[in-house]
Amino acid sequence: MPTLELDHLVIGASSLEAGAPALAALTGVELEAGGRHDGFGTHNRLLSLGPATYLELIAADPDQPPPARPRPFGLDEPEVIERMALRPRLLSYVVRTDDIAAARTALGLSAGRINIMRRGNLQWKISLPGRDDPPGTPILIEWGDNPNPSSTLPDRGLRLAGLSIGVPEAGARILAPLAADRRIRIEAAGKVNLAAELETPAGAVRLD
Repeated sequence: MPTLELDHLVIGASSLEAGAPALAALTGVELEAGGRHDGFGTHNRLLSLGPATYLELIAADPDQPPPARPRPFGLDEPEVIERMALRPRLLSYVVRTDDIAAARTALGLSAGRINIMRRGNLQWKISLPGRDDPPGTPILIEWGDNPNPSSTLPDRGLRLAGLSIGVPEAGARILAPLAADRRIRIEAAGKVNLAAELETPAGAVRLD
């Protein structure tokens, strides 16, 4: 069985210029520099959540041309755009594995599309849920020989206290292997919904 572990949380913002100060005010910690995702039309900033877990603030990159396909995490969807206009929102989470293809098979999913991404000397593989995958199918990432970014980010004292994942029954079955992580609660719901609790220098923070 390939490894399946929580890798990072994805927070969407209407722009990094608006989202980074808002998230910093909420957590009491300034975000670290990230980078751009060429071809996906996005860029990000990062925060460590302790060993092996981190937070990614992501937004559309105005310095890139519109991508050929919709930006990931629903960033182009009107409902998501409306939500992010109010404040940064928890859009998704990413599951780390040592073999994406084997992980999709183990989870009962079709082969799917595996994207190879690069930034500088960093390279990784990512698999986004397909159109035919059940609601709640996780995004999978394979770092290969590259370290998870949390290993190079400064530890500012933030920790993930809990992640609640509400999904329909079919999605809950797929996510069952993640329940071994005591921070993760998988709950039955009519549609996918997420909420995270962070311990921060500014106190307990809820992201949804």
